[in-house]
Amino acid sequence: MSNIEDLIKDLQSEDEKTRAFAAEDIAYDNLTEGIGPMLERLEVEESHYVREVIVNSLKSMKGPELVAAVIPHLKSDDAYVRNAGIDILALQGEEALAALKKILHDSDKDVRKFALDIMLQIGSPESGDLIAEGLKDNDINNVITAVEYLGRLENRNHTAEINSLFIRSENILLRCTCLETLALVGDDTSIEYVNKRYPNYQAISFLEQYSFLKFVARKGSDLHIPLIISLMQEKGQVMHKEIINAIEGILKRNARDYLPDELSSILPDYLESDIKDINKYELLLLMGRFKNSDIFPVLIKYARSDNHLLCLAAV
Repeated sequence: MSNIEDLIKDLQSEDEKTRAFAAEDIAYDNLTEGIGPMLERLEVEESHYVREVIVNSLKSMKGPELVAAVIPHLKSDDAYVRNAGIDILALQGEEALAALKKILHDSDKDVRKFALDIMLQIGSPESGDLIAEGLKDNDINNVITAVEYLGRLENRNHTAEINSLFIRSENILLRCTCLETLALVGDDTSIEYVNKRYPNYQAISFLEQYSFLKFVARKGSDLHIPLIISLMQEKGQVMHKEIINAIEGILKRNARDYLPDELSSILPDYLESDIKDINKYELLLLMGRFKNSDIFPVLIKYARSDNHLLCLAAV
């Protein structure tokens, strides 16, 4: 067992390697008394090498003492120290959650954001439920972060709260984030609210169009086909992938042998537009799944194409 007093003293040595070895020895023997001194050294350390050794040493340690010691350093003026603190706490897993819950209500909005970041990395069901506390944060950016992270965790325990935020928010970025999260965790109420807010193409602002299509790709129905066609005609050359995904999502959720007439009549024209070849390839494969009489001539046409990718898709 190493002598902790000597190791703490070595952390202040003028020799770079001595400082690094001291940090490694403290971690190797899990000497919790050295956690505070290592963090203090990290705040003033100028050697990048020693900084990395200290951080990696702290990452290898466990326990409530580590969690308690690291959290105050989330307020460090040094971005390296703050980011290291986030990584160290994330590795503590659920051991860190009780302490993180407290700082979700810290007066510093950045510290509250860091708590959300750490909980996302922990990724447990309990951390997801704690992230949901950020839905009530008084900083709009933290609310947006909480919504995004609940989607990334596919946490469905707070869909009703996100539905409510979406329908009443005047913040476009928050609505976009809600749309993309509800694409993953949304329910029937989500669909009802989205249809209510966007009754027609004109109601969808430019910033919301991408997020709307992501929602439709996951939750949409034939009801949304006219909206997609409007977007195709207006933005089809810049939103081709999102439009195709939305169409494909609707068709997959509703088994059928025939494309809806409005799609079978417009998709051949879309194939003739300036969208990328890979998107034309996807469209041809999509159309080839259905039995509409007007699809066969389109496939025959592209089967004769000099473009090998489109010829392959048609065949």
